[in-house]
Amino acid sequence: MSGIFSFLRGFIRALGAVFSAMFGVRRGRAADRDWSAIRPLHIVAAGIAAVAVFIAVLLLVVNAVVP
Repeated sequence: MSGIFSFLRGFIRALGAVFSAMFGVRRGRAADRDWSAIRPLHIVAAGIAAVAVFIAVLLLVVNAVVP
């Protein structure tokens, strides 16, 4: 059970790092701390999730604007 919580905690931290990096608001010190604490699997999974959310939002906006 502890392994699941550990993965989720790392994944949530990776989501924060990926989303802040997408918007360009990540500081160097925070990025260095994240790179040492987050596993690459978390970064890859969070990146795929972030791209999926970004594409979904773009599709929703386009469908709302274009009749």
